[in-house]
Amino acid sequence: MSTTTLPYASRLRVDGRPSRTVPFARLTAVEIRKLTDTRTAVVLLTLLVLGAVGAMLLRTFVFTQDVQHLQAVATSTGPVLSLFLPILGIISVTSEWSRRTALTTFALEPRRWRVLVAKAAAGTAVAIVTSALMIAVAYPTTAAVAAARDTAASFTLDPAVLAGWTATNVLFTLCGIALGSMLLNGAASIVVYLVASIAWGFVSLTGDLGSTLASWLDLNATAVPLADGEMTSAAVGPLLSSIGLWVAVPFLLGLLRVSRIELR
Repeated sequence: MSTTTLPYASRLRVDGRPSRTVPFARLTAVEIRKLTDTRTAVVLLTLLVLGAVGAMLLRTFVFTQDVQHLQAVATSTGPVLSLFLPILGIISVTSEWSRRTALTTFALEPRRWRVLVAKAAAGTAVAIVTSALMIAVAYPTTAAVAAARDTAASFTLDPAVLAGWTATNVLFTLCGIALGSMLLNGAASIVVYLVASIAWGFVSLTGDLGSTLASWLDLNATAVPLADGEMTSAAVGPLLSSIGLWVAVPFLLGLLRVSRIELR
């Protein structure tokens, strides 16, 4: 009696896993699409753009200092980006569980850590593109305001400042992804992120100890030199410690939790 050979048997390893894996670039592209084509993502991106343009207009028409400087106009969107990009990162992770699509996602790619890393890569790409978009929007805004005020517009850009500002946007996006992967709950992650930003402000006012803790562990404070392009050797330690607390540790805990949680 002959033995029937399944057509896909030659593509399976001894342990039953497929011999061909999904390319990481394809995983990242899929996560970028999921990050930008859902209804929630579209609303967040729309609010982000509108808020950023509003911040530019507020800076140019209310606060008159450097209104004709392109770099100042572009980086004035920092507070808006630091609010919406982390929330977008949180939603990119937690929506897998709230919409019950995690089962399909991890069936296509059983190694769950690759999916989370792809989400981090997708969030990084979106943050960089968003930063570039803000710079592009700042060009006509700067020109229009300079013409309205009859002043000379300055379109010079400092690469160090732009690189640091973009890296800060990426950092806050990764913070949202890390919190989302650790908590796996969108509302809880957003509350933790927003409350932490406010709580550290109060901690810094409680005395020398609170001020010291905030200067080392508050990501909003330690990222200021990076965003301003004024990083020094003294600022590296506090920045790394806050990254460890708000990005590295939550992301590692999220990897551990996602790899062990039961899919339903």
